[in-house]
Amino acid sequence: MILGIGVDIVDINRIKEKIDSDSGFKDYVFSVNEINACDKKSNRYESYAARFAAKEAFLKAIGTGIDFRFELHQLEVHNNESGKPYFILSSIIEEQLSALPGGMPEIHLSMSHSSQQAIAFVVFNKK
Repeated sequence: MILGIGVDIVDINRIKEKIDSDSGFKDYVFSVNEINACDKKSNRYESYAARFAAKEAFLKAIGTGIDFRFELHQLEVHNNESGKPYFILSSIIEEQLSALPGGMPEIHLSMSHSSQQAIAFVVFNKK
């Protein structure tokens, strides 16, 4: 059974401007692991934008939006050996998800990008 769905689309240039402005955006939104992974890529801004969209889609799937009480860098997006994206959750996020109606969901993530936009789609299923 589907417990929540979230989708987000991001303008890559907007994310590039925020990262290049040195406003603290990058450190607030992304974990050290994500920053290291993105900065190694030739299309680093696309990677940052897709991860940002994934985090926003995650919040929408929860259904609480920005009222969910954690910092975005505590929600990490990784890729398996095949390139499939998945989330690594901090213990704080796991605890909060476990308290939701239906308990800890199974989480599915899909991301994609063009040269101008990145999109992410998240589905929460009942385990």
